[in-house]
Amino acid sequence: MSGPEFEVVLPPNARIAGLRFEDAARTLHVAFEDGGVDRTLDGDGVRALHGARIRHETITTLPQRSIGGEAMTAVALAAQPRKPPRQRLFEVREGFQHSEDLHFALAIRAAGIGQLMYLLASSFNFRKTLGADATYTTETNVRALVRKLAGFAPQAVQDSFFAAVLKGMALPPPVESLVEFFRTASR
Repeated sequence: MSGPEFEVVLPPNARIAGLRFEDAARTLHVAFEDGGVDRTLDGDGVRALHGARIRHETITTLPQRSIGGEAMTAVALAAQPRKPPRQRLFEVREGFQHSEDLHFALAIRAAGIGQLMYLLASSFNFRKTLGADATYTTETNVRALVRKLAGFAPQAVQDSFFAAVLKGMALPPPVESLVEFFRTASR
């Protein structure tokens, strides 16, 4: 007898490698990571625009050392201005460091395309898409791309992430995973 199987079913999706806007023709050229067939979208064909911050948590095991009964991490020891007075040798224990990063994702749904087209900001080349408007800050680039996409397809349904960026408001709370983002963006 085997245990229950956990299956995650993702909606059809394609990861965007690059976007190129042609303002005169009011088209958007979309290239994909997997080398699939590039798409050309017109502004009226874009049905919905979605965005999110995705929480990414990391737990790292760190050795802990004890000096005179107090546990100190290796990081804390390295940060001390001088070596502690000679005492007992360090006692090694296990400790944990928790860190949380927020990754940005944007998605486009278009008429006649049965898959969610999405990009992950951490690996997206904003310089190619935004040109001189690109900066060295991911969040600034994401906000600039959101404004550009919203201007390209003003009739498209925009989620709360897009609305917050466009109105200069605080971003909505992060989602827990890319799967959760896909589910909300596919509705």
